Amino acid sequence: MIGYIEPEKKELKIREFDLYNSYYCGLCKEVGENYGQVCRMWLSNDMAFLALFLGALTDAEDKIKYEHCIIHPMKKKPVEVEAQSVKYASDMMMILRGEKFIDDLRDGDKSKWIGKLAGIARKYEKAANIHPAEAKMINDALQIIYEYEVPGKSDVRHMAEAFGKMMEVVFTGYAIAKEQEASIGSFANNLGRWLYMIDILDDFEDDKNAKRFNPICDLGITDRDKAKDLVEPALYFYLGEMLKAYDLIQFKKNKEIIDNVVYLGLRRKTEEILKGRGNTASADDSENENVQ
Repeated sequence: MIGYIEPEKKELKIREFDLYNSYYCGLCKEVGENYGQVCRMWLSNDMAFLALFLGALTDAEDKIKYEHCIIHPMKKKPVEVEAQSVKYASDMMMILRGEKFIDDLRDGDKSKWIGKLAGIARKYEKAANIHPAEAKMINDALQIIYEYEVPGKSDVRHMAEAFGKMMEVVFTGYAIAKEQEASIGSFANNLGRWLYMIDILDDFEDDKNAKRFNPICDLGITDRDKAKDLVEPALYFYLGEMLKAYDLIQFKKNKEIIDNVVYLGLRRKTEEILKGRGNTASADDSENENVQ
């Protein structure tokens, strides 16, 4: 997951903001404890949202402590310390990061050395052994994408479908989510398709200039406006389908925060990328260092 799922922070109440950050910081600490401190650098709002979303399916009370950490040694931060969804999200993060490491190796990306430093292969295996069925299905979905990442063979629709299937697996692999598998699966599937499409548009200029593979470039499109025209209808279609499924999901707590992300954050991010702003921090990011 790639950093596009963010809250609209200006619309969150202080209590909601702290609770969101408690899941972000809780996930960060969970990753550090279970997979090593280096792996904390790969944390994203996407995975914090996964933990918050899945945690909201149960009415178990959030248990938050205020703790120091390596990144924020001077000021204590709220940390969710008991949510099982945080542990699950940390495992999924390592499975997805392991898959990206393998992809980087194939592409000759120099970030592979960071992966070696973190022992990512061993940590991927650890997480995959905890969730073998999900790890296999995630790998199967990504293999479909890789098969299309060949000049002259790319198929944007099928690649987005495969990424959607991967996200469906990530969300519905959590035990409690299976009670609402149809609606949560549909939400996650369309979220994944949206993520794939917005990412290839966001990367379009950089990939074009660096002569890296991008399915939009592979269609012979070289103009950013034409790339936008290709992707924009799909982005809003997937957002619409996502919301249809989302409205059917029954949450037990924290729905106002998830509403903020789904109804406001995703639309804002869509508009930013369509305008060519890229996956950069918004002007108010300095209000809180945890939400990155």
